Amino acid sequence: MWSLFGWIRRRRLARRELLRFWDGAVWRYGDPFLLFRALKHHETVTLDTHWAESQEGEEPATTELVTAICGVFRVNRFDGLSGLTDWEVLDLLAQLMDYLDLLKKKHNPSQTSSEPTVSESSTSPVPPSETENSGSASGSTPNA
Repeated sequence: MWSLFGWIRRRRLARRELLRFWDGAVWRYGDPFLLFRALKHHETVTLDTHWAESQEGEEPATTELVTAICGVFRVNRFDGLSGLTDWEVLDLLAQLMDYLDLLKKKHNPSQTSSEPTVSESSTSPVPPSETENSGSASGSTPNA
């Protein structure tokens, strides 16, 4: 019975387009735009710079980014018993960015139709040129 309520709750939350993430103990949900804005405007972290430096393993940028992500997502770093490892914390940011890209594609689909063509209409038809009118493809016989 309780599993049915959990299933209904997960379905309802999934329809709300919330980011679902693991905090080391339970699955949690968060507003992806709120999380992104909090990271983008964080007082100690410049998201693009710190992310690039963390991919190279540079310190103190990696530790600063991990600390900022933990604060924004309200998760704990691994302490030997519970929490997320630094790699899992950095993966939260990657999951967030992937999810935001998915939402952008879902709500702003690219234009699949081609640009409308400009038709130049005239009141009198343009006669075909000599090269278009000659040949056996027209169905008429020469000198007829």
